[in-house]
Amino acid sequence: MEEAEDKLSNLPKFILHNILSRLISEEAARTSVLSKTWLDTWYTFPCLCFCDLDFMNEIQPTEDIPRKSKDFIEYVKSRLLWFWDRRLAIKEFYFAILDLRCVPNDLDLCLKLVVESGVEILSICLPKDGSISQDEKGRGGECYVLPKGVIEVKSLTKLMLEGGIRVDQAFMNHSINKFFSLRELHLLHVLLEDKQAIERLISCCPLIEVIILMLLSGSMKCLSMHGLQKLKTVYVDGIKEVYIDEASSLKSLYYCHDHRLNTPFKIDFIHCKYLKELLLCFNGTTIITEKWFVELLPKFPFLETLEIWHCILSDTINISSVQLKYLKVSDCSNLKEAKIDAPNLLSCGFDRFNGSKPIISFLNMSTQLQVRLSILVDDFDVFYVREVLQNIKPQNVFISLSLSIFHNYVDAPKLELLDIPSPPPSIKHMDLSILSEINETFNSDIVDFLLLCCVPETISWDLDTCINPIHSSKAFIEFFYETLRRRKDDTKCWWRDARSTTNYGTMLESLPNFPAQSNITSRLYLDL
Repeated sequence: MEEAEDKLSNLPKFILHNILSRLISEEAARTSVLSKTWLDTWYTFPCLCFCDLDFMNEIQPTEDIPRKSKDFIEYVKSRLLWFWDRRLAIKEFYFAILDLRCVPNDLDLCLKLVVESGVEILSICLPKDGSISQDEKGRGGECYVLPKGVIEVKSLTKLMLEGGIRVDQAFMNHSINKFFSLRELHLLHVLLEDKQAIERLISCCPLIEVIILMLLSGSMKCLSMHGLQKLKTVYVDGIKEVYIDEASSLKSLYYCHDHRLNTPFKIDFIHCKYLKELLLCFNGTTIITEKWFVELLPKFPFLETLEIWHCILSDTINISSVQLKYLKVSDCSNLKEAKIDAPNLLSCGFDRFNGSKPIISFLNMSTQLQVRLSILVDDFDVFYVREVLQNIKPQNVFISLSLSIFHNYVDAPKLELLDIPSPPPSIKHMDLSILSEINETFNSDIVDFLLLCCVPETISWDLDTCINPIHSSKAFIEFFYETLRRRKDDTKCWWRDARSTTNYGTMLESLPNFPAQSNITSRLYLDL
């Protein structure tokens, strides 16, 4: 065993560094206790990650935070100076701090040392509200101004800036013909002094592949991307108008229109004909018609993933695509019927429809199709749930049903098990989330409702102990199993042959140790 360890320790340092790069930070740090070789390997590891939370206790007195922040930044400086003195390269630098009031000048020094060490990946995460200082009237302080030296790093391939960072005019004027090697740009909640700054910055990055922009509402009205031949992924949130042209390599596009803008939006990506993944999140007032789907899909013959969030749909939508493999429609309203003709579709999800009760049907479905339905139940509509499931023909596909039950149990209708004579449809899995306060009266209504809706092979219980005390959740699970046991002798009950492989007695005993929003899975084998 010792011989094997010696052979591993004798590997070239670049191989040992490669091993550390495949571990999370905590695991990489633990290797330092294995031997002197591993200690030196970890201490010279060119990927540095610093987060002040590592210096804070879980319960931290407020008056100790500035001192802890100062200790943190001193530690960061000492590590960087150690690298700089030995002329060691820093390939990746990640810095995150919650309180920046005492350290802007120190951060300038840290970034100077990093950029002089040939950094390739630079990530800076600061508080979103700036909070460097306050004036005499108590108004919020300025954001941290990114040093111009950052733009001079010719080796930089990825830049990620998040929080109270200001990209000012001087920085942008200095950026002309720089960032030639940059392949990824992530700007999250930063402050732009010049609203055209990003366009000019992107124009200086001919090798850019990934652009992720999550901007403050109203900080930028329009964004145009032209001539970016290497561009593969675009994620835009908070910009009113987006134009993408001549990006033949673009494969993934995510656009989110911030509802706080309260203005119409426009996104033009018609020239991205090789698009494979499209995710659109609207502001809740945007209307998507059936015509939109009919016209969109033929324009993108390679589209495999389509997700639509937060919009108003037509009463009926038809989605037809031979190439489509993943489809999700979530948090939309008004839809009554969805017809899907996608023979290669592998995954389909319809979630949370804000009061509407759509019926989904499939034509030419794949035998590998998995359907996930998420239904918010506030009226115990057994007929709707059964109609949805039966219309999909659950015997042909894997159906996972997520039921979120939110109801005032005082007004809940009394359900009778024998009111519906036909057997409920069988499905593969049910996720049950109870969002209402439960008691003994409500337990019976929920169980009757579930037994009438469907027969799942497995059930996952999402028990939110923030709403219900742990003893209430425990009582509900116990009541559910006891109901199944009693009804085994009822020849008119479709669940009479249900057999549970879960030892729910043991499960209930361990339940108090579960954290809030625990998830428990029980497996039921049925022979009907």
